[in-house]
Parts: sequence; C-alpha cells; structure tokens
Amino acid sequence: MRSALVPALLLLSTVAAAGDVSFRWDKLPPLPPAPGESRQPGVAGAFIGVHNGVLIVGGGANFPGEPPWRGGAKAWRDEVFVMERTADGVFRWAGKVFRLPRAMGYGASFDTPEGVVCAGGCDGERAYSEVFLLSWDAEARELRRTSLPPLPEPLCMMAGAQAGGALYLAGGFRSVANAKPTRTFWALDWTKRGTPAFRWDKLPPWPGPERILPVSAGVDGRIFLFGGRAQEAGVPTKILTDAQVFDPATLSWRTLRNVNGWLRGGGDGWGVMGGTAVVLGGEVFFFGGSRGTFFMELEDLDFEIAALKARMGAADAGERARLQGSLDACLARKVEIQETHPGFAREILAYDTARDTWRVAGSLPFGSAVTTRAFWWGGAVVIPSGEISPGVRTDQVWRGVVSVEKTEGAGE
Repeated sequence: MRSALVPALLLLSTVAAAGDVSFRWDKLPPLPPAPGESRQPGVAGAFIGVHNGVLIVGGGANFPGEPPWRGGAKAWRDEVFVMERTADGVFRWAGKVFRLPRAMGYGASFDTPEGVVCAGGCDGERAYSEVFLLSWDAEARELRRTSLPPLPEPLCMMAGAQAGGALYLAGGFRSVANAKPTRTFWALDWTKRGTPAFRWDKLPPWPGPERILPVSAGVDGRIFLFGGRAQEAGVPTKILTDAQVFDPATLSWRTLRNVNGWLRGGGDGWGVMGGTAVVLGGEVFFFGGSRGTFFMELEDLDFEIAALKARMGAADAGERARLQGSLDACLARKVEIQETHPGFAREILAYDTARDTWRVAGSLPFGSAVTTRAFWWGGAVVIPSGEISPGVRTDQVWRGVVSVEKTEGAGE
C-alpha cells in the first residue's frame, strides 16, 4: 500500500466573494492500484461519495495500457476503494478492495446518511437502470450493498444533485449503441424511503436542448443545471453554455444567465461539460470543466476523415494517393492534439444564485479533472481521480480546505 502520509506541499488559490475565500489545496493518498496490477492510471466516471467517515470510489473506466490514440483498449472497472481517516488524522486506503455488481461507470452518485447512492451507469455495451446503496460498516470493516428502486429507464452520463430531501437526475444517454442525448429529469424523494411512494418520478424537463455531461447543484431547495453537450453520432456536437433552475414547489423551470455570460439562452458563455461543482453559501463553485475547443477540433477531424475514406472508394489511383495524403495529415493532427493536449480548464467559476451573476473566482493550481465528483468531506472540498485530458486519467485525490475572511465593507 502506498504511503498514507499527506505531502506537506500546500497550494493556494484565493478568490473574492463577500469575503476572501481561500482554497488551500493538498494531496490525499493517490488511488491505489487494482489487485494484481502494479500501476493505477486513475479512473473516469467512477461512483464516488462519503459515508460513515470514509471516502468511497468505485467503478469507472480507464486505459491501463497504451492511450487510445495509440490503440490502447478501454477497461471498465468494478473495484471499489475505501479511504479512511485514522484517529490521529492520517488518511489511508483500506487494505481490502471491494467490488461493484459489474464493471461499469458514468452513473450518478449521492451522499445520504444511509450510504452512497449509485444510480444508472453503463459499460461498453449497454446502459443500466439499477440503483444501489453502498454503506460502510465501520465495525466489520465491510462495504454493504443494498438495492434501491430502479430508474424508469437505463441512463448514463447524466448529472445528479440533491435538494429538499430528494435526489435528482438530469440529461444523459439511455443507450450506448446509437446513443442520443435526452431531456431526462427524474427525482427520488428520499424522505419516502420505506413507503410505496419511494420511486423515481419523471418531472417536467428544462426549456432547452437535450444533453449529456451537464453540471448540476442543489441550492435552497432548487435544482440548478448548467451546460453539457448535445452529442449524437453523425451530427455535429453542440457545446452548451446555458443555465436553468427548477423549483420543485411549482414544478417549473427558469432560464438563467449563461455560464460566465450575460445572455439567457443566447450565444455567449463558457462550456463546463463534465466538470465538478460544490455549493458554498448561496454560490455554486465550479472547478474546471471542458470548454470544448479541442473536443470540437477532434470531432471536425473525425468528420473529415470519414469523408476522405468515403471518397477514396470511388477514386482512381492518382486521386487515391492525394486523398491518402490528406487522410494521413488529419490522422497526424489528431495524434498531435491528443499528445499535446494542455488539459481541461483550470478556472474556478462562482455563480451567485441569488443575484444570477457569474465571476471568475481564481484558478486551480493543478490539472482539473472531469467526469469525477467534487464534494464536501470534513469541511473541505475533495476531488478524486477523473480524466485530465482526452483518454488520460489521474490517480491523484485533491483536497481544498476553505477559509473565508471578511473584507472591509462586506455585509454592510
């Protein structure tokens, strides 16, 4: 097992709010290798949460060998790792590795007093509708799994958030083959657990495009939904920058200012697809996310490559040679983008839910990860593993300790 000691290096990111909010970042022990493996490349799309004082990270997918642009195969994982904090404050991974019902990822996770709810997800062949609870039995040092009401339909690559005692899911794919984005919006009222009414209910969808990989947050009983992308095979992807809020009291949606923009549903704003967020006071803090620039360039190259291959079938020898040169150039450019990708956005964005305003609230001092989760654990923000560039994961677990210092005139 790797050392449980937390490195002494602390990195500081200062942001301005009603006071100066500081995120002092350090590293918790990195995700350990799976049993029988010598290296842990990290996972994307894992089920992640906290229960009974431990961090739970399970499932997801990675490339344990070569990266995908060099022919590496994607591996779906079923391992579940548990990180404990000892009485003297040392973080360490439990020696035992647990298992999910199957190798899968890209579902949604929620923290509840009873355990971490894991909803939906997929593997390389299909999406799933099952929902289960992972609970840590501290006395037995065992991870318990309990079945919960299934989703109305299979779903993966959606956002999840909690508000008013209910769990919400938004967007996602319902299948892996011929996948199409959806306007799925479902809720499970956790307060009704143990009654016949404990089930996922379909709610009115937002007034905007279908999407996958949006970011969602619950604030003051409402559900906020941000960005994502509208992606469908053979159709140019749309990077979404809109923001919406759902009020359960009226079952209605309202369009907000675009992500770090001024318009409401218009053409400005930033992409935050696959990003992470936490709520602090009345603000939602976003840590990184994909802006979509390199995603779109790679997709354009894929369309061009497909068109060149189609033309080569009917071309004569001379034309085929010319087309092959163009094809080789496109393939080389794809590899160049993936090999030199700078990583996803490092800006920390803050959205004020009361004022409907945005600001850039600093930057992360490390490469931001997408398709993971940010959450509160012991008064700090924790972001475990995730994808740091296309096809590349990280085994790092970052923790941001927060302090707020009131500035002169604040609150007057």
